[in-house]
Amino acid sequence: IKDGVAQCITDLGGSPDSHIKALHSKLECSGDASLQNALDLVHGYLGQIPSYGHREVLILYSALSTCDPGDIIETIQKCKQAKIRCSVIGLSAEIYICKHLCEETGGSYTVALDESHFKDLLMEHAPPPPAIAEFAVANLIKMGFPQRGAEGLIAICSCHKEAKVGGGYTCPRCKARVCELPTECRICGLTLVSSPHLARSYHHLFPISSFIEVSLTPSNSHQRLPRNCFGCQQIFSTTGNIPILRVACPKCKQHFCVDCDIYIHESLHNCPGCESFK
Repeated sequence: IKDGVAQCITDLGGSPDSHIKALHSKLECSGDASLQNALDLVHGYLGQIPSYGHREVLILYSALSTCDPGDIIETIQKCKQAKIRCSVIGLSAEIYICKHLCEETGGSYTVALDESHFKDLLMEHAPPPPAIAEFAVANLIKMGFPQRGAEGLIAICSCHKEAKVGGGYTCPRCKARVCELPTECRICGLTLVSSPHLARSYHHLFPISSFIEVSLTPSNSHQRLPRNCFGCQQIFSTTGNIPILRVACPKCKQHFCVDCDIYIHESLHNCPGCESFK
């Protein structure tokens, strides 16, 4: 958003490579910012998302005003009717119109205090938000699991319409070549995914239960508790008279250290103890 114009840098897609590459291309700010033009652009793109998908936008806003060509309140209501959830992270100070936008669309509005606080606020938006029951529509959709193209094979990419050597994926229905996953086949319209993408969605739909802190009290001191963390095998030693904090999975009852607890819930999304019993 610069010079009063909102531009689309990259197309919507499930692969982060193109988005990261665009962010590293030294984007600069200039001129006035138009929040209304940005919302109109968002509405045009996200309005086509099917009902079973999330329509969400995160705005990083550093300006102290918005220079709009029309009625921004009407544009906010249009986004609200399209069920587009708008969240804003302010980089300067709180602005009323940004707060009003987030309140109307069900998003969150925060203002970063410093660089580390900004990173924390940004990472809070990484996990997908819970679906609202009245908006969540369950539909069965057809999916294809394409095979990786052979190296050295020349084929025309259907998404860029260019001849490329090796790589890419082949649609199982029409045999068209695509560059990255997940995507929708440009020829037959089949949704193309890989098993890791489904596993990633499953982890967010059914997250691991929070581990329970195990406190060493006189009542359980006579019990034979594990000496090692089930994950990293680190010994639960004591620092002076204070034992190292340990947690236990409520299902498999295995004990873990705090570092493994964080790694399991934020990165692994699977309990090693529960998986070992399968």
